[in-house]
Amino acid sequence: MSETINTLEMLRKETAKILNVETVDTHVGLGELGIDSLNVVELIVFCEQLYGSIDPEQLNITQFTTLEQLDAQLQQQTA
Repeated sequence: MSETINTLEMLRKETAKILNVETVDTHVGLGELGIDSLNVVELIVFCEQLYGSIDPEQLNITQFTTLEQLDAQLQQQTA
């Protein structure tokens, strides 16, 4: 494959879209970004599309989880 997909960048863009903001920092915890429980559901649905088959129950998502940490968890789950 000559082109790699930057999943973190796609996750960042989708999170900004969900929150209706221009951009979000991938180093900031989800709670600090303003993500609520409904937004997390939207984010998980997007992640299933982006990363393929994932097990949401295996994800460790808290208000302190950053997008970088979430991306790493999902990359590991689908490896």
